[in-house]
Amino acid sequence: MAKYNSLNGYRIMSFEKLAVRFSWILFVFTTISAQLLTITPAFTQSSLIKYSVKEALLVQVQSISLLAKVINLPTSSDVEILAAAQADYQRIILTLYESGYYNASINIRINGREAAGYSPFDKIGTVKSAEITVNEGRVFLFGAAKITPLPEAIKLSPEFASGQIARSPVIGKATDVAINGWREHGRPKAKISGQNLTADHAASRLDVRIQIEPGSAAKFGTLIVTGNERMRPNRIRKITGLPEGEIFTLSELRKAADRLRETGIFSSVRLIEADEISAEGYLDVTADVVETKLRRIGVGASISTDEGASFEGYWLHRNLQGGGEQLRFDANVSGIAGETSGVDYEIGATLIRPATFTPDTRAALNVNFGRDVEPNYTLQDFSIGLNFDHRFSDTLTGSFGVAYSNIDTVDVFGQRNFSLLNFPIGVANDTRNDRLSASDGFFLSLDISPFLDLKETHSGARVTFDGRSYKGLGAEKNTVLAGRLQFGSLIGPDLQNVPSDYLFYSGGGGTVRGQDFQSLGVTLPGGQTVGGKSFVGISAELRTPIKNKLDGVLFADFGYIGRNSALGTNGDSHAGMGFGLRFKTGIGPIRFDIAVPANRGSKLDNLNFYIGIGQAF
Repeated sequence: MAKYNSLNGYRIMSFEKLAVRFSWILFVFTTISAQLLTITPAFTQSSLIKYSVKEALLVQVQSISLLAKVINLPTSSDVEILAAAQADYQRIILTLYESGYYNASINIRINGREAAGYSPFDKIGTVKSAEITVNEGRVFLFGAAKITPLPEAIKLSPEFASGQIARSPVIGKATDVAINGWREHGRPKAKISGQNLTADHAASRLDVRIQIEPGSAAKFGTLIVTGNERMRPNRIRKITGLPEGEIFTLSELRKAADRLRETGIFSSVRLIEADEISAEGYLDVTADVVETKLRRIGVGASISTDEGASFEGYWLHRNLQGGGEQLRFDANVSGIAGETSGVDYEIGATLIRPATFTPDTRAALNVNFGRDVEPNYTLQDFSIGLNFDHRFSDTLTGSFGVAYSNIDTVDVFGQRNFSLLNFPIGVANDTRNDRLSASDGFFLSLDISPFLDLKETHSGARVTFDGRSYKGLGAEKNTVLAGRLQFGSLIGPDLQNVPSDYLFYSGGGGTVRGQDFQSLGVTLPGGQTVGGKSFVGISAELRTPIKNKLDGVLFADFGYIGRNSALGTNGDSHAGMGFGLRFKTGIGPIRFDIAVPANRGSKLDNLNFYIGIGQAF
């Protein structure tokens, strides 16, 4: 449907309409500017405190200093100021350990007197001066760096090695890797049995020797369920998929907890291992859960000056039959008082059941009815389908299903009715480090939907692909090069023998920014436009930080629509380019893009704005 959503945002099409839409742009800039003006730094540096600290350590010391936070507060008492100053010795020492300094001296003086020399009963009086002085000394390197024994195939980080900087977090991480390695190899009670850390101050060397006791091998025992109110214990056990009687592994334990969280039924999930392994070699696990509210209602509204106002709402029952089933009703209406066409609407119901067939397989039965008014067609659709989603690994998922659709469509080919049976199949591999704003990894998605025409002989298949890749540049990896490749192909029927929404268009926030929504298709001899049988889209973005929570983006998009199923043949292309801003928030970056057409010979008279939450891709 041609409606606003939070990911794709909305378009503003031409200079003639800018006067009407300027208030929206002003609103966005005002919001971002206000947020930038209220950004607080990671620390508050008191004007009373003088720092004598190595520049590379200054920010760390300032950010963890309690004295800096309380010394200027009018409500701070002498006791609170002294407590903060005396606590800072330990906090600064630990911070120096994190950077590999183990021979430092620290002085914290209040009114010229060492803070450690004050007693809890001393009166400070007016604080006229405060000084934090850190002599960090030389950085220490690892001499010996050994953790034994290690399970097979477990390798420690290269940072934990002789000659590397002896940072304290590196020691902790290496120890965790060793213990978790044993837990992954069936030894759930692995622990440190001895440790020897020796600092040679003359040589600035730290020798680390840690002894691990792997403990006994164990198998998963009984899963005990506590805290449940409506959820049936047998369904909790089914959803966790904890393999009772099989060798204990840490990864299986974590997956079991994740499966429970993903149902959305619980506000808290804890899997607690028994204190002891039984004489038979079994380790029981307790699933301690807290169920969240049973029902939920949500509403939303948005407005676009060219596509009009939209309203949406849903009602959700999280645990319909006590087995984790979710029943959800959705309704939305859009295009109210819009400029593109008429009013769109959609209503639907979905019943979801986790752990169907396997713990990693989810079944979804859905029924939908809607009307879609696009620039080049009008479509009314009733559909019912059953779909199964399966998680093969942390990154790889697949889906398959069957769906029936009855579609009435009106376009340049006239009014037609289709009765179709679809068999959608999909697979996706997602290694992105952040789905809303990735800086590393990739996303690959392939969907194939064979369809059978129940009224005619115009059966075929629709294929779509979406590939995205992200690469962090520079030492801090905060400049990101992002690329996207999309393609689609309709195999089988001619243009006039499929529903309008089975064809491909290009233009708009999801394909080519700078070009009008669905502006590129196939032009018929009479000058009318319909969708094509193939699509290729290429996008590139360079994202770089500007200041604090604000990033800048340069981007370029390209789209090709073909009349034939073969990609890149018998068609036409267009392109767009522009720049944008990204303001980081807790729910993802707020996106604001400005784009113009980039076709050869085109005039820059079609300025487009896109606003949304999350990156464009």
